[in-house]
Formats: sequence, structure tokens, C-alpha cells
Amino acid sequence: MDIMNRRRLVILIVIAVMFAALLPISTLTAPEWSVCVLDESGNPAANVLVRESYENYSAEFEGNEEDLYTDTKGCVFFLPKRVRSSLLKRFGAIISSAMGGAHASFGPHSNVTAFQGKQRGDDVRRGLLFTWEGSPAHMSSVLRLQNQ
Repeated sequence: MDIMNRRRLVILIVIAVMFAALLPISTLTAPEWSVCVLDESGNPAANVLVRESYENYSAEFEGNEEDLYTDTKGCVFFLPKRVRSSLLKRFGAIISSAMGGAHASFGPHSNVTAFQGKQRGDDVRRGLLFTWEGSPAHMSSVLRLQNQ
């Protein structure tokens, strides 16, 4: 192969890599999530605000939220969330997250919280606030309202 053909090949490879780096890739950022809310007595709590907060720290630069109100049975259902971003944007998001140092987060993170007046209900598991981090694709939570 002569030098001219090598240059063309290198240019074609560089163009192909640049094009591939700009193609969006879709990934799950928050699962399908069933949430039921109970009042302090353990009864279903209707018309309570439930907030799903989610962000993929390796694919986007800011967080997202969705608010739903519980039905008469005290439940809501969040559809799964996906993010579409290119490899180039993902690289930038990872670098941005890494700048957080010891507090850096990577990958998808999602959680749910209920609010009613001065009461709040969190998804607490084993004594810690629960955060979904990529799997499984379906979650179920029961949140109990408590005075804050």
C-alpha cells in the first residue's frame, strides 16, 4: 500500500470513529417502579405526592424528577426512564462526575420519596435510604409517611 492510500485509510478510520462517537446510545436510567404509600397508622394514603428522582451520572449532566399522586389505594406507577446520549457526551459526563472527587457518582441512580404536608415517606432498607443503581428493571416500594 502506498503512502497516499494509507493516508486515505487513516482519514476514513478517523471519520468513522468520530461518527460513531456521536451516535446516541439508549440506557435505562430509572426502573419501572410501583410505589404504595401508607399513613402513620398503616392505611393506604390517597392523593399523596410521590417524587421519583433519577440521573445517570455517566450519561447526562443534570438530574430529573417526575411527580405523581397516589390513587385511592395509595399507589402510583412510574414508567421506566431511558437516556439517549452519545459516547462523546458520556465521556464528558464521566469526566464531570469524576471532578466530584470522593463524592463522585457514576452510572444510574434513582429513588422515590412521598410528601404530604409536613410528612415524608422514604424508601429505607436495612436502615439506609435506598437508591436504585441499574438493576433490576422493576422495583416495588412501600413508603410510610412520618412527621418531619
